[in-house]
Amino acid sequence: MTTKTASFLSLDDILTRDTKDLAKLPQGEFFVTKLQGKVPWTTVDQPEYKAAKKGCFKLKPTKKGQKPEMDFDDDKLKIRLIIEVVDKDPRSDFTFASKPLLEKLGVTTAEQAVERLVSPGEIHNWAMEIQETAGFSDEAQEEAAEDIKN
Repeated sequence: MTTKTASFLSLDDILTRDTKDLAKLPQGEFFVTKLQGKVPWTTVDQPEYKAAKKGCFKLKPTKKGQKPEMDFDDDKLKIRLIIEVVDKDPRSDFTFASKPLLEKLGVTTAEQAVERLVSPGEIHNWAMEIQETAGFSDEAQEEAAEDIKN
């Protein structure tokens, strides 16, 4: 019987890597049916994710005398993530917050622009893709670990 020795990441593995490589965020493209094209995006880092998530909580109405409860709006987080990742991508100047785009669509916010241009199913699928590249899946975590080894 042979036993396989586990190979763990060492501090030296990290210290010898280029700082730019360590900070590099995954990129992707998402085909939006109404736009008939691919929109490039760069995933979020931890501070950006926290900021997007923070704006998705609201106080839930309760009966008089009860402690207020926080309600989380998952759909709002999905839209906020899409806006963030598209806006920060260096490969295109497209942004859902573009004033000319908002005027053309007759809306006032980037959130409304996403709702107007991206179908509900696409919003969900795109947000899941973003979250997976940000490490919110077992598969993404395994791929990141493999990338570090190589």
